[in-house]
Amino acid sequence: MYVSEDEGSLVVGEDLSGPSAVVAYGGEERRLRMEFSVESVAQLLRVLDEMGEMPLRGYLSDEGHDIVDLMDLCDANGVPYTYVGLGPGGGVQFRPAP
Repeated sequence: MYVSEDEGSLVVGEDLSGPSAVVAYGGEERRLRMEFSVESVAQLLRVLDEMGEMPLRGYLSDEGHDIVDLMDLCDANGVPYTYVGLGPGGGVQFRPAP
């Protein structure tokens, strides 16, 4: 996973390829991206702290976690984010933050 900033939002992304991407997404490559507002980042950090998890950087660098785990964590705790999935040939998934 990687972390970057885009127009004031925190972006967490993961690039997938190979057989598991074919099984999960129907193509050999997929780029997954979550965007968090400043308020959402603060909420996510509180959730991680309350759960006794490591800080966000540690959570993301832990190979036991992937972006789907982060999505599940956010969904379970009401942390809003925007999700975009991009594949070759123009396949796009989009889920805006509530």
